[in-house]
Amino acid sequence: MENMYLEQTRRFQSTMLERFGFSEKAYWDAAYVLAELAQPVSFRKGEYLQRQGEPAKAYYWITRGIARTGYLAENGAEVTLRFAAESEIAGTHDDLLDAETGTPARCFVVAEECIECFKFDWFVSRRLEAEGVLPSEMSARIIEYNLRKQARSGYINGVASAQQRLAAFRNDYPGLEARVTRKVIASYLGITPQYLSQLSKSSSGSYGGNDDTAA
Repeated sequence: MENMYLEQTRRFQSTMLERFGFSEKAYWDAAYVLAELAQPVSFRKGEYLQRQGEPAKAYYWITRGIARTGYLAENGAEVTLRFAAESEIAGTHDDLLDAETGTPARCFVVAEECIECFKFDWFVSRRLEAEGVLPSEMSARIIEYNLRKQARSGYINGVASAQQRLAAFRNDYPGLEARVTRKVIASYLGITPQYLSQLSKSSSGSYGGNDDTAA
């Protein structure tokens, strides 16, 4: 019987190859190594995959659900940086690097839906990369993808109008609006939930997402 991780690797193969530009051989070479490290785990909505203020120790490959990366600002407001859904990696690279010196994470990663995923120990992965067992190109492309998403969010929030930011969110995260709360989307766009509701009604006639504003 095929390893659970390899089953999901096969399921998401076309998506992963298209997103990251891996060759099929490189993809499977890495998959067989990672299959030995992958720990199947699940999280309920609201549970933390990574806590702000504690050293990060792992990253996660999501096979079902949505994770949100953000941080708690000095004024107590949550700022959302990006989302990770099915076939994407949840975790913050800077925080994982900082954990190598014991530095606490500056960001949190929280489940916005019930999540099923595979957990990977960061320190073991780093050792295998250093030994040449795990291709470093794979992690480099995944990190680049996540950093581009986060940088795009920062750029859009800095130069675009709220209406343009909402349109960009819908383009970058198709289907996500119906799966997460208005409060969470507003924290990503840098506006209030009330203003988001107004924007959504003016652009589509009604708000298509979840009106639950609880965290």
